[in-house]
Amino acid sequence: MTPRLVIISPCRDEAQFVRLTLESVVNQSRPPDLWIIVDDGSRDATPDLIAAYAARYPWIKLVRREGRQERQLGPGVVAAFNAGLTYLGDTPFDVIAKLDCDLEFGPDCFSRILQHFQDPRVGMASGTTRLSVPGKLVSERFAPYHVPGQAKFYRRECFRDLGGLQPVYGWDIIDETDARRHGWLTQSDPGIVIIHHRMQGAALGTLRGRIIWARGAYAIGSHPLFATARGLFRMLERPWLVGGLIFLWGFFSSYFNPELQRITDPELVRYLRREQLYRLAHGNRLPPGR
Repeated sequence: MTPRLVIISPCRDEAQFVRLTLESVVNQSRPPDLWIIVDDGSRDATPDLIAAYAARYPWIKLVRREGRQERQLGPGVVAAFNAGLTYLGDTPFDVIAKLDCDLEFGPDCFSRILQHFQDPRVGMASGTTRLSVPGKLVSERFAPYHVPGQAKFYRRECFRDLGGLQPVYGWDIIDETDARRHGWLTQSDPGIVIIHHRMQGAALGTLRGRIIWARGAYAIGSHPLFATARGLFRMLERPWLVGGLIFLWGFFSSYFNPELQRITDPELVRYLRREQLYRLAHGNRLPPGR
């Protein structure tokens, strides 16, 4: 039986790229049964572009949230996604996806991702993202067990085990970690290319984006040794040295920010840290059986 696919897309000020995502989805050999696009207070032409497609394709639904003044990653994205869940209500699904609106992908993307769910052990799956920069596509260098936050597909039972998405910076790391804690496999297929047209956090500026990454690492309870290694690694990327230093500053300064929400499940944090320390000692591989 073909699984019923529902997609929810938080979207804000994406007029530059949203048409690429719209065209990619409507041209899928296996389009979604329902696509809920949540416009999160856009101030550009984004909702008008989406509305034009929604008028042509009855399975595209535009939900508009108003009142948010500032673009916010992490908790803001999850809040917009949850608005889509509210709209979805009791509508049944077998696989639910969170999909960004600055992506582009081939017509067989969804059908190939759904094939991974034929393995009952797989709880979360996607393709592999490539960042579009002038003249070329650059790998975003994620491990094969990391399912990119830009395009995450969840089995219904796995999504239920997670209790939904955590409204914190770093939600896209903690959800896949929690999925593995519940015994699910998480995987991204290197043969399914998803083109990402804007680096995560780029809309907020390169250095502020690094701070957001660092706050996410703190919010999910990352081990300080792992965060330090991550900061040192980021020094080898543009902006050279500065990006890594900003990441380290953002992580360790978060300990003194009482307003920053952090994961409160001690068992989940311990599981995450065990994975991280194992990855540090074993070339970024997960512990056996994960």
